[in-house]
Amino acid sequence: MISRKAWCKFTRVYNHVHAALWATLFVFVIYTVVIVTPQLVAAKAALEREQARKIAAENSSYCVKWGMPAGTHRHTLCTLDLQQLRANVAQRLTGDEF
Repeated sequence: MISRKAWCKFTRVYNHVHAALWATLFVFVIYTVVIVTPQLVAAKAALEREQARKIAAENSSYCVKWGMPAGTHRHTLCTLDLQQLRANVAQRLTGDEF
């Protein structure tokens, strides 16, 4: 059997470790909310901007390839048509047709 003195020491150590673990969890949650989450939001926004830039460049290159020089009215209409086509395909893929 464990002596009363040893049991009291064990209980104190256990309580300190328990409190330290809760404090660590609390600090981790605060760190995640304050530091990590805003960075994730900013990274997602940057990724979406980069993707939109690449799609616009790709649309423009297709229109130029099909004989509609950049800066012309036909080129603008072509890029708008390609944007609409991409939107329709994305809508079909997500199943939001109805």
